[in-house]
Amino acid sequence: FPSTFRARKLRLCGASQLPGGAMAAHRFPRHLSSAAQGSRRPVCFILLGIALSVCWLLDLEDIIRVTSRVFVGPGSPACSPTHGRQTLQQHGRQSQGHSHVHHIPRPELPNSTEAMCRQAAAAVMRAYTDGYTRQAVRLRLDAAYSGQEDLRALLKASLPLAKSFATKLWNGESLKAVKTSLVDDDVTTLLYREADNALMDAAVLYLPSREVVTSPKFTHFFQSMGDRLVIMTNTENAAANWRVENMGADFYDNPDVGLEICKVFAQQSYYYQLVPINNWQVTFFRTYPFPWELWIEDLNYNLVKLGESEQKPSYEQIVAWTEAYEESVGVRAFQKVGKLLQDNQQRLDPNDTSFALAAS
Repeated sequence: FPSTFRARKLRLCGASQLPGGAMAAHRFPRHLSSAAQGSRRPVCFILLGIALSVCWLLDLEDIIRVTSRVFVGPGSPACSPTHGRQTLQQHGRQSQGHSHVHHIPRPELPNSTEAMCRQAAAAVMRAYTDGYTRQAVRLRLDAAYSGQEDLRALLKASLPLAKSFATKLWNGESLKAVKTSLVDDDVTTLLYREADNALMDAAVLYLPSREVVTSPKFTHFFQSMGDRLVIMTNTENAAANWRVENMGADFYDNPDVGLEICKVFAQQSYYYQLVPINNWQVTFFRTYPFPWELWIEDLNYNLVKLGESEQKPSYEQIVAWTEAYEESVGVRAFQKVGKLLQDNQQRLDPNDTSFALAAS
């Protein structure tokens, strides 16, 4: 049917394009008089109009079929979460600039907050390209604020670190702005990385309390982000603090919802923290996809790596490692206690500049 009318269209159109717009002479029997030809010409024009209309409709159908492959609607497979994740991961691989993101040198302990934020953003993007759209990060904040009680002061002093980290996501590409907003009466702060390409938006929830992350408002927000990055940052320093590795045990009022939140954000892509354990200043360090590392400073202030593991070392494991180290080098209890007290005094010194380079 379509080929018949298209052939007729070609024949009729070809004839109508003859000089003067008249039909070719051979299209009419020679024995017909000129009067008869005049009486039949309106019928021919009617048939020509019908044929052209049918051909136009068929061509329109072909156009719709082709353009429907280009302009994808909301219900099409190309807008599925899988397609969105593949598209975003492709952008992530391009921003990393590696043929395979894991073929990189193993990062060393950072010597500045700038290096820390850069490492954290790179680790998050490596995890993202492996499919982790929900992650947890802990930045070391003592370079910005060494106090323990005033959370408002902590937020004010350390917010530039969180903003530096958010800026460096996606290797800084397509960055339009980083918008910050306080979302509760304490210190929970949302840093939203707005990009020229909406697929490269990211949300960094800084110092998020338990009440905020379990609220229906933020549950809906997490879902609305789809396959875009959402990162919980420094949950351990929040007003109502919690740890993803505790799997909801910190959520006393709502343990079931807390468990689900911890499962979703279980991937701790970057972790850098200094904490006293067993009278040693112990440094946790982890950058995705490498194992967790545990470091201490010896009595001569040299960094010593005690061990590494695929999972975050437990308190019992840390104590076992430190005791094994003490026995191997002959460290006595009063020696490590004396060093710890000296370290704490030095850390309270406002003139101490160790690990205190400001993040840009």
